Amino acid sequence: MELSKNHVSKVSMLSLEMAENYRLARKVRIYHGSSNSTRVLSFKKNEIIDISNFDQVLNVNKTRRYAIVEPNVPMDRLVDETLKYGLIPPVVMEFPGITVGGGIQGGAGESSSFKWGLFDESFSEYEIVLGNGKTLNVSKSKNSDLFHGIASSYGSIGITTCAKLKLIPAKKYVRLTYIRTTSFKKVLNVIKNNTKKNVDFVDGILFSKNLGVVMVGTMDDKEESPVSTFSKATDDWFYVHAEEIAKKYKIWNETIPIREYLFRYDRGAFWTGKFILKTYKVPFNRITRFLLNPIFKTHRMYRLLQALKSPQNSIIQDLILPNKSAQKFLDFCHKKIKIYPIWLCPLKRTGERFLSPTFVNEDSLDIGVWQRQSESVETLLSLNHVIEKKLKALGGRKVMYAHSYYSKKDFWEIYDFKKYDYLRRKFFARQTLPDVWEKVTVKGKYKMSYLGGLISIIRSPSKYPLR
Repeated sequence: MELSKNHVSKVSMLSLEMAENYRLARKVRIYHGSSNSTRVLSFKKNEIIDISNFDQVLNVNKTRRYAIVEPNVPMDRLVDETLKYGLIPPVVMEFPGITVGGGIQGGAGESSSFKWGLFDESFSEYEIVLGNGKTLNVSKSKNSDLFHGIASSYGSIGITTCAKLKLIPAKKYVRLTYIRTTSFKKVLNVIKNNTKKNVDFVDGILFSKNLGVVMVGTMDDKEESPVSTFSKATDDWFYVHAEEIAKKYKIWNETIPIREYLFRYDRGAFWTGKFILKTYKVPFNRITRFLLNPIFKTHRMYRLLQALKSPQNSIIQDLILPNKSAQKFLDFCHKKIKIYPIWLCPLKRTGERFLSPTFVNEDSLDIGVWQRQSESVETLLSLNHVIEKKLKALGGRKVMYAHSYYSKKDFWEIYDFKKYDYLRRKFFARQTLPDVWEKVTVKGKYKMSYLGGLISIIRSPSKYPLR
């Protein structure tokens, strides 16, 4: 990989730091300066490895269609850089602040993942600093076990310091077709049928058991009316726009500029922004969404959720089900969880990435269940356990950015502990990095802080609280 002198210097310093932690047998956590995790995060000063300065696009090769990127490059900057060359990553997560490293380590996918797989499957090579400070380049042909193992490992096997990303040709617009659905069976069939077509994007939203919409997109250089955008304060949130269309039309077509499409869910973070308005007893209407627009970009909302410590009081989960089990799980959601809207995103099966949420027996469906609940924390904990039990019974997995409540025994019945522990031993992670179960499992309870949330809005802090 083509690496700058500045990057080589940063890696050298990080290697020395990790080597010292290894010598002291001191476990550390990787500090990025931002996150899209919904777990309540805090850090001790002496346990931090700060890699927030690894935030550069090092090279874009237009001819060979790849980019060399550091892990803290956010999606919006990555897209802006690659579009200069008429290229985009095959998978672009819907929130501009999600980083390259977060997407690799966190099992991220989006509406093109039925075609390309999760974000990590677009990479051909990683540079990784190991737990003992040594640096390795890994690929399918070189240290392939680490190459496949690093995906969805949440920084528990090594520290990714740069990566080689495949790029594909971009076009100016996405021609998006909205298809109304009226049952779980129909929405799943429409999704399945459209993933077999020559299209670029497929996802869906269920607004109730009897009303949903599947959105099918194809990149195009032609602008055809109507043209919709979603980034301006005067625009409505994408999901509100999609629901209005689903109520009015069986089928609707429109044109969306490519960047507007890729980050269409940014304002309001899908529909979780509605929870914040409810928390502060603010009406949910077009006027309030316009006036409070700066608050409802995801980079601020996630800091607000951290300050509120609210996710523990909510159901915020992406649950990955094999296609054959998806309708059973939707029936379960309707009866037991009673949350709408629900996001549906078809995903291509993962190959050898054994920690990946798509490491199931067939292509799968991401069922996104995100909303504030009114019950007590104890009731919500119980409900989360019920969800996890049902998910396991149906052969599914979680995306682990969110809360996990699995016992250690239950967790390692889902994931391959022997293979995982082998990698941690082989690449010197056991002494310096916490394991993935330790990182993603919720421990203790957190009291919501409305004042802290309000201060977060005003100050818009860029760092997590240290303790």
